[in-house]
Amino acid sequence: MELVGAVTGGLPLSGNWSRSSVELPGRGELPGSDNDIDLRRISPDYLRVLRVPLLRGRHLTASDRASAPLVAVVNDAAARKYWPGQDAVGQQVTIADKERVVVGVVGNIRHLGPEKPCRQEAYVPLAQERVTAATLVVRTTRPPFEVLPAVKAAIRSINPDQRFSSDVTTLDGYMDRLIGQRRFLMALTALLGCLGLVIATAGVYGVMSYMVTQRTGEIGLRMALGATPGSVLRQVLRQASILLGAGLAIGGLGAWWLGSGIRAFLFNVQPDDIGVHVEAMAALALAGLLASALPARRASAVDPLVALRHD
Repeated sequence: MELVGAVTGGLPLSGNWSRSSVELPGRGELPGSDNDIDLRRISPDYLRVLRVPLLRGRHLTASDRASAPLVAVVNDAAARKYWPGQDAVGQQVTIADKERVVVGVVGNIRHLGPEKPCRQEAYVPLAQERVTAATLVVRTTRPPFEVLPAVKAAIRSINPDQRFSSDVTTLDGYMDRLIGQRRFLMALTALLGCLGLVIATAGVYGVMSYMVTQRTGEIGLRMALGATPGSVLRQVLRQASILLGAGLAIGGLGAWWLGSGIRAFLFNVQPDDIGVHVEAMAALALAGLLASALPARRASAVDPLVALRHD
């Protein structure tokens, strides 16, 4: 095991929370959605277990005992909301009717899931609160469930009557439960996209092959009059590029217009992201040109005498 921590008020991605009132000196109880904060009571190493970055100030420590001054660490979302343009460290705040001093600011955690916005949060020492139960959090270099018996044995060596919940999981497990259905739907969408790319490539190949066949006589005449295979190849690819450009323009506009329909499946990517559309169109263009290459090479290899006899 690397580190062990404890928390009450809900683990990241679990969808659990504990909200409390918040007041600021001179402003009293805040109105609307600003008048509550997600409160979590933690052991000193909890944030280090999760590797939450410390932005300013300090972490909670073992010296933050019940007899010590009441302190709190807030996340960046809370610091920006309650003290905009100021340093939150050193500020007074009343949380759950207890006045505390902010000693640190840490990064945000998406406790309610990857698609939910970060809420304002406060972390206070377990030692300064009355707590009857807590969730143990362990970071380990070994497979998590291999160390579970040793963790339970260590706790029972101190408190033989300690009872444990059957809800034992990893943060990866919480994440899998949250995005399992979305992952399946996106995999299905990707499969359909690949199928669509194959069909589009076959369609381009068929159209270009038909065009080359229809113009075999013309190609033979041009070559008989001195056209080189390279010029014939470039001409066929140029015509394919014009058709591909028109198709990509129409398809790109349609994809931009219909993109809002998949907004609910996306995380940190917008359906109107220019980069995504450019990459998709580049992939389609490359596939189309590759599909056109074989008919173009066949056209450049036409025997003029055979082509002139072609109906």
